[in-house]
Amino acid sequence: MPFYKTKILNKEISLEYEKKDEKKMIDSINLINERIDNKLQNPKYSNGKISDTILLSLLSIELQAELSEKIHIQRSSELNDAKNEEYLKNNLELKDKILKLQNEKKILEDEKLNLDKEFDEINKKVEGIIDIIKNSYYE
Repeated sequence: MPFYKTKILNKEISLEYEKKDEKKMIDSINLINERIDNKLQNPKYSNGKISDTILLSLLSIELQAELSEKIHIQRSSELNDAKNEEYLKNNLELKDKILKLQNEKKILEDEKLNLDKEFDEINKKVEGIIDIIKNSYYE
């Protein structure tokens, strides 16, 4: 495995890393150095009353807090994604039910039309029979 030499708080360190993690490691070191520089701009930390160890500990706590927040957000996002998938699945099932019900409604409407036609035909026949009876009664 390769080694990467860098400086943190003006102390040279060598880090062993896997080739696939090189970019992440370099970006992380740059972020740490940037944050240290930002902290040292603050008079509270730059007057020499704080040790490198305490400064690194504070930075470590801040970075861990950010990481925890991002993990929490990611878990929330994954939970929301799972809920969204469930809602989409439920939505598809409901759409399928709607289509089936629309098909059933169409079939029932067609049957109603047929029954209405039959009823009209029967009604005409009944009216015809009534007319025949009336005519034969008056004769």
